[in-house]
Amino acid sequence: MKKLAILILALLFVGIEANAQVVVGAGYIYSSEKTKGVDGSTPYHGFFIGASYNFHIVAGLGVAPGLYASFLTHKENDAQGSSKIGYNLNYYLREFALNVPINLNYVIEFGHDKAIFAYAGPVFQLGITNTTSLNGSATSGGINLSDGTSWDNYSKGYAGGYWPVTSYPNRFNIYLGGGLGFQMGDILIHVGYDRSLMNIDRETNDVISRGQFKIGFALVF
Repeated sequence: MKKLAILILALLFVGIEANAQVVVGAGYIYSSEKTKGVDGSTPYHGFFIGASYNFHIVAGLGVAPGLYASFLTHKENDAQGSSKIGYNLNYYLREFALNVPINLNYVIEFGHDKAIFAYAGPVFQLGITNTTSLNGSATSGGINLSDGTSWDNYSKGYAGGYWPVTSYPNRFNIYLGGGLGFQMGDILIHVGYDRSLMNIDRETNDVISRGQFKIGFALVF
């Protein structure tokens, strides 16, 4: 019985491997952060690039673990103010992260080499860098910060060594999302939406959530 079970598992694994696909792609991200109880939101623009490995389980059902890097940036000016660091400044915020999605997907094929598909699942995110840099000089309390002064938002401390930073983002977050796509031959086009499940901020009493839209293109190998 044990040998039979091993044989069945081996045949199943071979079958899954035979139908597995490597998907490599890139795309655009629009992300929006919202603080609970505060009007307005903080927009981010950026891109992602990465790959996934799609295992076909049965019929049109599959599971696709992956890895992709994402880069987001936000520009803020005096008129908008800054809930991020507690001062009204012109600045750029740049975020680089690694993401591990694990999506279930269902594919409906039609025609000779065309298909539509839907996918959903969690995305585990690890922030690598999150920096703020001034766009122009700034002065407060007699302290001058020059154009281009930058600091790490993951580290507690002072902006440029002088101004206390009042908000620190979490390095780790979990998103839940899904999307739809179209495949023609070896080319994929897909759109999706992810929503954060954890508070973006780790230091204050603010509850900050993030939603992000993605559109991407990929090649299937």
